[in-house]
Amino acid sequence: MQRFYDLKHKRLVYIESAATEHFWDEHWHTANIRSAALATPNSWVVHTTKKYLAPGSRVLEGGCGQANHVYALQNNGFSAIGVDFAIKTVEQLQQSVPEIRVELGDVRNLSSFEDASIDGYWSLGVIEHFWGGYESISKEMNRVLRVGGFLFLTFPYMSPLRRRKAVKGEYEEWINVVDEPDGFYQFALDYVAVLNHFKEVGFELCSMKGIDAVKGFKDESQLMRQTVQKMYDSSGFVSKATKYLWNKLFLHLSGHSCLLILKKI
Repeated sequence: MQRFYDLKHKRLVYIESAATEHFWDEHWHTANIRSAALATPNSWVVHTTKKYLAPGSRVLEGGCGQANHVYALQNNGFSAIGVDFAIKTVEQLQQSVPEIRVELGDVRNLSSFEDASIDGYWSLGVIEHFWGGYESISKEMNRVLRVGGFLFLTFPYMSPLRRRKAVKGEYEEWINVVDEPDGFYQFALDYVAVLNHFKEVGFELCSMKGIDAVKGFKDESQLMRQTVQKMYDSSGFVSKATKYLWNKLFLHLSGHSCLLILKKI
């Protein structure tokens, strides 16, 4: 995957494969999608949601993929709904996991949801895939959430490590292009710009933290990438313990993504 630094917008541009609905159908494809959906019955998404919303609250995940978090939320007493635009994936989920609610839809136009009908909205790595920006997504988030509802928003971001590399000129410069380039996959966004946008739309910040310091480091390290990749991929006890400690110590420095928890005001 190629990466470039866009100085004007203070973000990274990732070029590989365009993140279309067909791309996600292939990405999420599995011979047993039911097992994938039921894989994390007590996910970190559930634990985070419980800090802000009571069981029974209506929670939407926009861009739900294999819907494992939708299942986990429902399994823990929330009224969970998933929306995704990957047609084959949604059809497989509806057939194989009928006990959860997953709909075909577009996060830029959630026409099947009424105003102020949702208590919580999860967006896990979605807004960064839209070349034209996330304004239409944020407006729909604001529309469907009730006043006092919570938005849980994650996206790859310019961590302190990435910002340092950008200042030192370690990324190839992005030559500003108006039209979406072939193979555009995602951005690593400036979280300050994202936060300011959501404040303008009608949200206030409750919490912000980095996510996955190990991935954030391995993606940025030339010398240690292969070694850290082996640890990242391993499910052994030592690797798990090392990753846990690494995340505890270095989330503020090298998190791959960040989580913003925002309240609609």
